[in-house]
Amino acid sequence: MTTFNIDLPERLEKHLVYLETISKKPKEFILKEALVQFLEHAEDVAKYYQEEKEKGDNPDNYSTKNMLEEINLK
Repeated sequence: MTTFNIDLPERLEKHLVYLETISKKPKEFILKEALVQFLEHAEDVAKYYQEEKEKGDNPDNYSTKNMLEEINLK
């Protein structure tokens, strides 16, 4: 298992503490679940763009930049 250290903006830390309180789950569990969901969504988006590109639809509309924007990374 890999360990990561991240710096969260205060706003996100407040949300995390709130979720920890109401769910009675540790912050680590909440962050891991959020990351899993995000990565699954990102993978789905990547597969969609790849399938569209393979169909021969306008490849310029299905660039990595578009995909990153779709998953809010750009």
